Amino acid sequence: MVKIGFLVEGDTEKKIIRSQMFNEFLASNNLEAIPTLFPAKGNMGKDVFKNSQKLNSLIDILKEKGAKHIFVIRDLEDLECIVLARNEINSDSVQKIIVEKTMESWFLADSEALQKVFSSEKVSIEFPEKVENPFKHLKQISLEKNNRGIGDKLIFAARMLNNGFSIENAANHPNCDSAKYFIKKLKSLSNQ
Repeated sequence: MVKIGFLVEGDTEKKIIRSQMFNEFLASNNLEAIPTLFPAKGNMGKDVFKNSQKLNSLIDILKEKGAKHIFVIRDLEDLECIVLARNEINSDSVQKIIVEKTMESWFLADSEALQKVFSSEKVSIEFPEKVENPFKHLKQISLEKNNRGIGDKLIFAARMLNNGFSIENAANHPNCDSAKYFIKKLKSLSNQ
């Protein structure tokens, strides 16, 4: 098994990386996630990613724990382009995954899980990574389908995971390129 480490922006990403579905995907590709996820609760990943000293110390910890490859996952939401987001991750020794808009874009790409969460066969988003505010869009869908909003991102993430959300499903969407890229990068490591 090839051990990989993850540095993520926030708690939603942590929940997904720690999920059983994701770890089963990793295992099926001869990969294993280091259980330690950074940054620690309460610290915003974007700020840590910009500070090379802090970032390198976290990378060193993951390497000490056996990580052969390290992925940094960051949302694009506050920047104009992927290049700017990649450049903010102040290390050349990591794989940089930039989620277009926010992680909730990947939720919008998994129509199967959305249909289960909202108990509706008519939930499909043609361009999930073009939705300006994915979480706000999910709240709107919830209001339309369930007559109630979504109060907490982490609770909603848990609902998505409990209803079968997977990054693989998001990557299978024809218009979710950042999820496709992430899955492709992971699979490329499986034979090392």
